Amino acid sequence: MNEKWFELSIAELEKKLKTNAASGLSRKAARSAWYRYAPKYGTLFTKKKKQAGRMLAEIVADFALIMLLMVALLAVLFDEAQLGSTVMVMSVVNILLSFAFYYRAQRSIERLEFFFLPTAKVIRGGKLYRTSFDNVVPGDVVLVEKGDIVCADMRLVTSDNLSVSMRVDKSKYMTVSKQAQGVINSNELDPSKHLNILHAGSVVREGSARAIVFATGKYTYLGAMTGGIVEPFSDNVPGELKKMRKLCSQISLFSLIAVLPFSMLSLVLSVTNGGTSRLSVAFLTALAISASSMAQLSYTACKIFFINKIKDIFKGREPMAIRTTDAFDRLFDTEYLFMLDGASVTDGVLHYETAFTAEGDVAAFVKNSPTVTALLEMVSLFESADSGMLTVGINPPDRYKKGLGELINKGKIDIEALKIRCPIRSYVPGTATDPTDRVFYTDLGRSLVLEVSRTPEIFSQCTRVLTSSGVQGLSNIGADNLRHTYMRHVESSKTVLVFTLSTPQGTGAKSDKTFIGAVVLREGVDKYAARAISMLSNKGVKVIMFPGSNNDGNAPAIPADIQKGVVAHRDDFVKNGVPVTYKFGEIDTYYGLSSEEIELLLEHAHEKGKSVSVLGFSDFARNVTSKADVFISCAALVNIFSAKNEQELYKLEIAGARASASCAQAVKGDADILIPRPNGKSGGIAALVNAMSIGETAYRNLNGFFKYIIAAQFIRVLTVSVPAVLGKPLLDARHLLLYSFILDMFVLIMLAGDRTVLLNAKRKQFAILSLGKHLKNESSLMITSLLSAVAVILVPIISEYAFGMGNFTYSVEFTFLSVVWLHVLLCYYVRYGSLKKIKDLRKNKMMLAIFAGTVLSVVLILMLPFVAEVFDMQTCNALTVVLSFIPTIVFILSYELISIFKKRK
Repeated sequence: MNEKWFELSIAELEKKLKTNAASGLSRKAARSAWYRYAPKYGTLFTKKKKQAGRMLAEIVADFALIMLLMVALLAVLFDEAQLGSTVMVMSVVNILLSFAFYYRAQRSIERLEFFFLPTAKVIRGGKLYRTSFDNVVPGDVVLVEKGDIVCADMRLVTSDNLSVSMRVDKSKYMTVSKQAQGVINSNELDPSKHLNILHAGSVVREGSARAIVFATGKYTYLGAMTGGIVEPFSDNVPGELKKMRKLCSQISLFSLIAVLPFSMLSLVLSVTNGGTSRLSVAFLTALAISASSMAQLSYTACKIFFINKIKDIFKGREPMAIRTTDAFDRLFDTEYLFMLDGASVTDGVLHYETAFTAEGDVAAFVKNSPTVTALLEMVSLFESADSGMLTVGINPPDRYKKGLGELINKGKIDIEALKIRCPIRSYVPGTATDPTDRVFYTDLGRSLVLEVSRTPEIFSQCTRVLTSSGVQGLSNIGADNLRHTYMRHVESSKTVLVFTLSTPQGTGAKSDKTFIGAVVLREGVDKYAARAISMLSNKGVKVIMFPGSNNDGNAPAIPADIQKGVVAHRDDFVKNGVPVTYKFGEIDTYYGLSSEEIELLLEHAHEKGKSVSVLGFSDFARNVTSKADVFISCAALVNIFSAKNEQELYKLEIAGARASASCAQAVKGDADILIPRPNGKSGGIAALVNAMSIGETAYRNLNGFFKYIIAAQFIRVLTVSVPAVLGKPLLDARHLLLYSFILDMFVLIMLAGDRTVLLNAKRKQFAILSLGKHLKNESSLMITSLLSAVAVILVPIISEYAFGMGNFTYSVEFTFLSVVWLHVLLCYYVRYGSLKKIKDLRKNKMMLAIFAGTVLSVVLILMLPFVAEVFDMQTCNALTVVLSFIPTIVFILSYELISIFKKRK
């Protein structure tokens, strides 16, 4: 489209785009336009996804695993076809399964990124909706306000004190003022001088506006110039996960060094004694031991583990959206939480609290009180007019609906009779510069103007008041008394709506008003917030509040009943000549600090080696976040509708006095974590506590898995190496891979899905230790693993010679079964730590499934001849199966005895 859109009138624009500036496109027209324009126009902002090839490369990028595959291939081609092909198939299947899980989990977390992307508010069919940028089409009527990112090129219909930061390329901005009635030279080519045009990518700095979209995607000015803005997906991972990968690599190398000489010795002994052992078998066995530590596979699987935990948090009782898996690390390291506004502890809804008239506070609703009846009627008229404001206004609806509805319900007046007696003629909503709402209506033949104001200046314009005796004059002293009552409520963080009545004078009377009464609304406080803050304290996180610091009226104040502890005012620091960092850590609440002073506190915390998270929802909070370790903001985690699918259409709910249920789009885009406002038992600061608790579970279980890997690897090395020295290796690469790759993966999945008891403790209690500290701390596990591995080796020898059983025919089957049972038992002890907790096992469905699945798999392997043949095994007799449980009994007895000995000591 090469139209000069800035030259067209609104009527011409409506005709050309087949829309209506008041009610927008119909839902049907919007869907039709999406199919017509979307494929051709494309998108302006795109989020780069992680490529499947890169995911697969991450899984395979492990030295031991690559060497295992190469040697298996060589064995297939030149030496041991059956062994090599079996190892190759098992390794490839495991890689593909890991890739499938990884791919699915990665796409899931990329979809969660959607909540950090900006959205647009569009009017369709006269109703306001929220939608993603991709679903905005030419002809849509869009509302923008402070903090919004402009989603398309659009012509202003109405504007109020509007200024934007216009994006001139992929990174540079310039600030310009905009106005709907701006006059532009028809030959003007500089887009920044098109006063009545909003260009895609701009950020609204001040004011609000209504506009009609005429270009989207790559057909916008920015899209044509840059080809679109591509934002890479953040793929940071938790530090503990990196540490685990490094330690697993160390274990892998150690295992290879430990086993390879024994494997070579076994080869030499076999050749010396006329055996048939091959070099490929020795190498494959050593590499299988090394690869079974799952250095890279564990790393990839644990990334899936953390992504699933993020999904758990999003689907939980207190849902929240986390941008990356490393946010767990930074959130868990938090020692100070700076709360810059009250959105995390208030529900975003204004509730009715009280009302006052010239005769005093309204303690009860008396039906025969003329003053209260008049106030109720005025409130009902305003609420009725406010519901239909979209046809004329630029601000969202339902600003006070909840609280005013509570008032009307308490009054129990006949609203239908009121509508007949007092029909509304028109409604003019307030603006940012003039926050007065006017309702023009008729009452028994008289034309009247109802005005609702939120500023104390309204009292100086009132010359009369309504009382039970009728309309009376208002003195200066009376006006001062009303103003004092107004300020008393405002200073308590209440919203006060003042209702006045006048006769029309031009477009709206500015004087000679009659004061009817005022309604006091308060924002609901989450009753769980105080408990959540207390729980954060138990976890070692000190919450510091900054009420009175935020000058952004779009963010709620921190409620007085939440503020506790030692309080300091900015004036105190100035008066005493000390910096704001004085006694930092001892002060719980700071009043009146600027963003620069809060940044100074943040830097001071960093100098002390402390981690700081910032919780805020406004531009003020955004100014502080550059040095914060974690920026936590809010978003209305609501369903978003698509222009192409009517079933996905949802009305936008806007709560409270603020213009939106979510933080400004630019703020949301900078956030690391998004939490919703409190709603019943969910959301708010309680969501942070829930995330930390789930994070504790994640780290504890990851730590448990690492302990499992160390002990399991210990058993594998012993059961392979010692028999090799004796010249009789029992297990080769096939057996190792079967119970290590597959069973270990099941154990990790079990731990990933397991919920442990929520603890009041810092993450450091669950951090992965160095290999040396792990071996020292888990000495009981190591000693027990050693004893049970020795039992695996000795039982066939003892059975063969000491008990006169002759040749122990099934020694391979016995060793395989014994090690499988040990792995399963090891999983149980890592999770529960004692046989006394066996009763809890019935509640763990995942672990029961592992037990059952393991037994079933072993039975099938031993019962199906063609499967057993692949693994060089044969059907076991009952005695072999019974004897295979001896090492597990040794494990249980030794571990429990060591535990008892430690307790007594």
